[in-house]
Amino acid sequence: MPKVYSVEERERIRKALRREAGRCLQLYGVRRTTVDELVKRTDIPKGTFYLFYESKEALFFDLISTFSDEVENEYLSMLQEIDENHIVTSLTEVFYTLLMKFYKKGLFRFLDGSELELVLRRLPSEAMADVKGRLAKVLENLFSYFYIDNKEDIKAFCSGYEALLYVLLSADKIEDMEKALRLLVRGLVLQMVE
Repeated sequence: MPKVYSVEERERIRKALRREAGRCLQLYGVRRTTVDELVKRTDIPKGTFYLFYESKEALFFDLISTFSDEVENEYLSMLQEIDENHIVTSLTEVFYTLLMKFYKKGLFRFLDGSELELVLRRLPSEAMADVKGRLAKVLENLFSYFYIDNKEDIKAFCSGYEALLYVLLSADKIEDMEKALRLLVRGLVLQMVE
């Protein structure tokens, strides 16, 4: 008989699984991450994993969904608290932090279509379209926060930021990657506040 978990235990296990899924995604990718590795890292029985997710792909999908929710809540509130006197530095920090969170959670691997395909094959097609739409909307909201009237400019800034996300695919080949990314983010921010 399966163990009954309290609401707090269920949330703790879910968070631990998402955290370790992000770490495994960054280290191994979707294909080489196994349920056995995930349960070992979270110290739960394999059967317990299946109480929460029907497959590792469902867990990765949850990781993506949760990330878009976090971004929407966390970064919009960060933008409301920026220092108007040091706008470029403050905005650089906000957008750089978002970029690094995307990297550290391993989500940059989904920019490679083959990794994303592995997740999509086991999920309904409309589910991923929904997440892509939400992530695009979050970026739009972040940039529209700055009262940019021209929709084409917002689209250009979103594309510029998306280009920075693609740089993460080659992050291991870039010497002093974090400084380089901060510099690129600052350049985008300077263009935005100009």
